[in-house]
Amino acid sequence: MEKIRIGKGQVLHRKGDEVKTLEIVLAGALTMTDGNDVNVRLGSGSMAGTAYLPGETYSFDYVALEDSTLMAMDYLSPDDIVEAVTGTPAIAPVIAAANMELATAILDALTATTDAAITLCKELKYNYNEYKFMCVQLGSAPAQFDFVEHLIPLESSGLDSSWEADLCRAYCSQRSALDKGYYPLDVSFCVETVMRASTISRKFSQELLSVLTFVEQTKSGAASFIEAFYNVKSRVDTNNRGDSNAAPHIQNALDMILAFSGVDQETADTFRKDVKAYTDTEDRLEKSDEMRHLRRSLSDGFYKIYEAAFFKSLNTDHLPVEVRMFFLFGFVDETLAGTANTEILYQTAVGWENDPEERIVSLYDWLLKIYRGQALPSKNEFDNDWFEYLREELRTGSISQAESDSLQSDTQAMVSFEIRNMVTIANKATYGRLATFVPIFNAQDVVRPLEKCLASPARVREAFDKVTDIDYSCFYRPTLVNFPEFKIPHFIYDVEVKPYIILMPNIGSRGLMWQEIEGVRRTTPAHMMISIYHSEELDNTVVQMCAQFRWEMCRRIQGVRYADVSEPSLTSEYTNYLQFYRKNGYLSADIKERIKMSLQKARNDYKVIFMNDYEKYIQNEAFGMPRLNKIAREILFKYCTYSQKFREERGTNPQYAPLMDRWNVAHNSRVHNVDLVLRKVQRMNPDAVPQEILDEVKYLKL
Repeated sequence: MEKIRIGKGQVLHRKGDEVKTLEIVLAGALTMTDGNDVNVRLGSGSMAGTAYLPGETYSFDYVALEDSTLMAMDYLSPDDIVEAVTGTPAIAPVIAAANMELATAILDALTATTDAAITLCKELKYNYNEYKFMCVQLGSAPAQFDFVEHLIPLESSGLDSSWEADLCRAYCSQRSALDKGYYPLDVSFCVETVMRASTISRKFSQELLSVLTFVEQTKSGAASFIEAFYNVKSRVDTNNRGDSNAAPHIQNALDMILAFSGVDQETADTFRKDVKAYTDTEDRLEKSDEMRHLRRSLSDGFYKIYEAAFFKSLNTDHLPVEVRMFFLFGFVDETLAGTANTEILYQTAVGWENDPEERIVSLYDWLLKIYRGQALPSKNEFDNDWFEYLREELRTGSISQAESDSLQSDTQAMVSFEIRNMVTIANKATYGRLATFVPIFNAQDVVRPLEKCLASPARVREAFDKVTDIDYSCFYRPTLVNFPEFKIPHFIYDVEVKPYIILMPNIGSRGLMWQEIEGVRRTTPAHMMISIYHSEELDNTVVQMCAQFRWEMCRRIQGVRYADVSEPSLTSEYTNYLQFYRKNGYLSADIKERIKMSLQKARNDYKVIFMNDYEKYIQNEAFGMPRLNKIAREILFKYCTYSQKFREERGTNPQYAPLMDRWNVAHNSRVHNVDLVLRKVQRMNPDAVPQEILDEVKYLKL
């Protein structure tokens, strides 16, 4: 015999392992589990392995429910069970009682599983008749599903009413009397009880495994019918709802989503189990190891199902409303979301209006754009875009040259890349609380009325328009072009490239500026993310996102010299200002102290300081409420100049008058140079003025 210790969650034996040992639980507890609904507890005194003969294989996993101490011994014949009991006479009564209770627990699991299997068969038969009736309602011929038609319902084995079952229940109900007047009399009585419990446990376990196999085969065989049933049911529900604004009573949404996605049975069962466990958890923000494991499992299953459902949606002309709610909001279960929230999500999903310019899109629509080749995937966590990722995979030998060439234009692979990289990270980042994140809609995350925090395309566009009405050049970027036919070797003009705003399916508090351009071309759009239900003030978040874009875009344009003040730019001048503020004679001692405190709070991150100043510049300074010091105001006005309307309003302000004068000199010089180019082109060919020159003329009037 040997004492061993295993930690909580550690696997003692896996299904399929050969039975070679017996283990007596001295302290702690184990669970005999199939990974889904069967979980039989082995408490103190229980023996793992007695339900099998030596050399057989385990039918279930045996996992530590808590830190446990076990007594392990070799198991070569049934006599070893006898030796295990007689070799520990002090605890033999406990072993006897615990093993009979274990047999009873296996019986209870068998009874519950058998009932579930019988119910499953009844539901399939009922739903099959319902399916035929609904097809008639839709005016279509029902498909024939031979598996369901010829399904023979499971019949109970009768073990739950057998003499073995009665004996186990009698032993358990009379335990206190047996502990006093039977087990202590002679160790042989304990041996007899353990051996009988071993035989009964073996019989119950084999029948339990048989029922579980039946359930698995039935679900697998009926998978195509279940998919067809929920598809037809969704169409009938849609027709019944008609144009009514009243939200229907949504039931079994998770079953609908899983059936639509077509994921394998193991993934579906695991996700269903995890959702139930999460729903039953009272404190879903708990940070225990169990909850961390559950959140990780939920996230893995969610994205597998999301990906499978997305590709499935491409080949169907009907998208069930439950699935649309899943795509838009991460909704999976009406109980987890709450009745009131489910109604609101339904109303929002059916009334959803897309952005006319297709720049502010839901995650589903974004993936659709990638699949159709209308957009490129976002960069991954290593800052590699799709093509750089393929080159890295080729360099490391993960893929061949032929595979790399094929994947260059494989939009399905691009969508999978986007889900595995950007979506999994950005969904968590926009949520805001990384440690407690799960991607499924959860009523406990609702901290404001959903109607007030919906970041619809119209609301997001309005928030961005408020910024660009002030900082008109925010999304303009200088671009070089040449016109050899007019003998113009280079002409710099400004082009506006509006970003993609992707609405992530969660209730969150943060906006995210993921990347400023696609690939290496500066005229490609930025990728920004924000929660579809944004719990903070949307205007403030959008200003922060624009500030981050300003900084990162300047760094992109300046390259490695982004901090070199000899090449004036937003980042270089701001970096110089913050590095040498102590020596700046234009700043008072009080302002220098405030800058020092701001740097400490931002951990010397100059971008954070700039973003905070930019927010004051847009939300306060633009409306005549001074919040910035002289140096910060000068830099911001120079590179983030107000639009004409706000320049006129601030022009009489003594703080802005000298800044306006300097800007006007530089601006008039630029206008003069562009005017000379325009006249030259008009003299040479007045009917062929390049659009870039005309666009620059318009830009200079903003």
